[in-house]
Amino acid sequence: MADLPTVPAGFDFHHVGYATASMAREREFFEFAGYQIEADSFEDPVQGIAGCFLTGPGPRIELLENLPGSRTLTPWLDAGIKIYHFAYCVDDIETALAWARTHRGKVTVPPVPAVAFGGRSISFVMFRTGFMFEFIDSALACARGSNETEGDI
Repeated sequence: MADLPTVPAGFDFHHVGYATASMAREREFFEFAGYQIEADSFEDPVQGIAGCFLTGPGPRIELLENLPGSRTLTPWLDAGIKIYHFAYCVDDIETALAWARTHRGKVTVPPVPAVAFGGRSISFVMFRTGFMFEFIDSALACARGSNETEGDI
């Protein structure tokens, strides 16, 4: 896959996005694997999801489930795909989106405020492999963790 781009400097890895039909069931499995809840669970009606962050012996995990009546994660769940995105903190979300577009990435979710990041903007890009990147505006989210409000910074 030599023609795939390398993630540029300044894209700081934040988490692996993990879709599930039951956060409680998956959390139990990850606890068995040595993970613990990093911060309070959250609900984001704009995205139609509920989630929580887990930390442990590997990368940070964001467990996500659909809110009642939402189908945000249904395509991945129906296909049996649980790990569906990598998230990166970026200094400028528009620059990150421009980089993705130059590599044939399709913006599937334009920048929207995210509850999990204290209202900071996030955006999702789908690449031709079917995998997604989430861009989190502001490297402060990586430096200081998740579930923070603007007043925490």
